[in-house]
Amino acid sequence: MKCFLSLLCFPLICFSAPMPAISGIELQLSGERTLDVDLAEARLISELQGYAIIAGRSCVDCDENTAIYFEKIADEEGWSHPPHSGEDGDRVNGGGDLGDDTRDNLGMDLGESEVPGVEPDDEDISEADSHASGDGDLTGERFTYPGKYRDYLSKKLVEKTRMFYGRCYENSPAVLWLSEYLTDEGWVKTEYLIVFRDDEVEHRYNENRQPSVFYIENEACREVPGREMTTEP
Repeated sequence: MKCFLSLLCFPLICFSAPMPAISGIELQLSGERTLDVDLAEARLISELQGYAIIAGRSCVDCDENTAIYFEKIADEEGWSHPPHSGEDGDRVNGGGDLGDDTRDNLGMDLGESEVPGVEPDDEDISEADSHASGDGDLTGERFTYPGKYRDYLSKKLVEKTRMFYGRCYENSPAVLWLSEYLTDEGWVKTEYLIVFRDDEVEHRYNENRQPSVFYIENEACREVPGREMTTEP
């Protein structure tokens, strides 16, 4: 799910420009390889289908939230297992199920009809609610970091997002965001899915539906623990 920032109309106030992220941050990959990234507070989450999945920010001393970025790994081939957890516990362990703590903390209701292990019915997903497109490269795109988001002014909870990576769609390598947004009509569920095909990267977006929830119980589909954050001004 790409980050889209709402534009708020306020009187023009002079602020100093945020500092760009420090260039040349080196991340340790599998196989004793390294990757240089231009992100502040950069942290490797995993490697998947030739990409490094990275958490970080594009600036320092700014109001930008931590987000998810993808960086192409030139010599990567296919699936790579996630790195082991470090002492700080920030990296996601590749040991399978992360347990119920993350989903409980986010407070997301999967619904009684969404039973793990049951294949979704394609007829339940209308064409109006589902959108798909292909893209050749994810490098440089910014995606939402999982967690609970509160409005930065009212402190009211307005978004709950979970993120998964691995074999998260029909046993294919994928990255999945399951989100709930607070609207005037109540909470609305959405799904954003990136599927890695042989010759392209496929983006799939579903409004009001989360059909891929049926695949997250796969032991090779791992969840990224969420954080408590506020929306960006």
